[in-house]
Amino acid sequence: MACLIYFNRVNRIYTITHYPLEDIALHEALWGELYKQSDASVFLNWSWIKAWLTSIDSVPVVLAAYENTRCVGLAFLTQRNARSSSRINIKQLWLHRKGEQASDQMWIEHNDFLVHQNNKEQIRLAMLEYLFAQKKLWHELYFGLTNSKVIDSLKLNWPSCREVISSPDFEVDLRHKANLNDYLADLSKNTRSQIRRTKKLLTQSGELELTLAQTAAQKETFLEDISRLHKDKWRDTEFGSGFDNPIFEQFHRHLIFEDDVTNKTRLYCLTLDKKPIAYIYLLIDDDTWYFYLSAINGHDDNRVKVGLIAHAYIIEQAIAEKVGKYSFLAGEARYKRSLSNLPETSQTLVCFYQPTVFMRLRECARRYKNALPNILRH
Repeated sequence: MACLIYFNRVNRIYTITHYPLEDIALHEALWGELYKQSDASVFLNWSWIKAWLTSIDSVPVVLAAYENTRCVGLAFLTQRNARSSSRINIKQLWLHRKGEQASDQMWIEHNDFLVHQNNKEQIRLAMLEYLFAQKKLWHELYFGLTNSKVIDSLKLNWPSCREVISSPDFEVDLRHKANLNDYLADLSKNTRSQIRRTKKLLTQSGELELTLAQTAAQKETFLEDISRLHKDKWRDTEFGSGFDNPIFEQFHRHLIFEDDVTNKTRLYCLTLDKKPIAYIYLLIDDDTWYFYLSAINGHDDNRVKVGLIAHAYIIEQAIAEKVGKYSFLAGEARYKRSLSNLPETSQTLVCFYQPTVFMRLRECARRYKNALPNILRH
């Protein structure tokens, strides 16, 4: 049953409600219309959200904000129970995530409430204020990864939180770039040199060509190669390759093979003498291209930087299509830092907690446990 609370912020009254999501199709039009009136990233586009909702096996909670009869805020939250060390059940809410590694390996970024672009800060605050009033619904609320400035503004009002993850975020401004050389002029001399040397060395063996998968058959071929190369590189790491995870794989197949009208993906292949040397998987929306993942064939010559030249070719294509921004998304990596031409920002995942005595004591114990190695070392 829906709960209603009214908030008056800057002479505006918002009605906030929450209820279980029982019909995904019913929310498609509502979400899509609000998305058009927001400045949200591709990760909050209905294509991503629908693929995620289809991939989970639980019923999310819908959080909705209205101004009069107009919907100005939406979010989907999953509920999860976790055991504390003292065997007390901790009720968790996760924003557009499940709280489990296998279900979250898709790794949503720029993750926020979907809010109308007018008065978005106030709508976001009202939605979070409503959630804090629902004391029986949760003990911990996981919010993000999203721009750290958004997190900082929320923490001013609700300091009862801890940082779970923070990661640098890198972007390329392509506005006013007429060609690739205009972009390369923004980079360091060393980076420009590596890109040009790589191109010179590779083209001694044949022609470099960038190809976009346009048919279902092409996408299938590219995806098979991406999966194989990705598994070879990441299978033995801590979290492994997402392509060994059926939830991850089906999620991306849903995105990649969606109808052309609503499809938000692109698969590119860079070939040398007609042979694939690199694949780039992009998410695209409005005038921004988001680099999601790559799959690269290694090269024997360590002077050859296949990843750098692949991104250079993609960025050249983006400039040709008048794209305004190329985002490398979160993650510390030398190539991202080298290829970006905008100041580094960051994205953060935080855990808000209800400021009860138990939760405060639990956070104090957590901080002491994390600080103990340093205390003992000194």
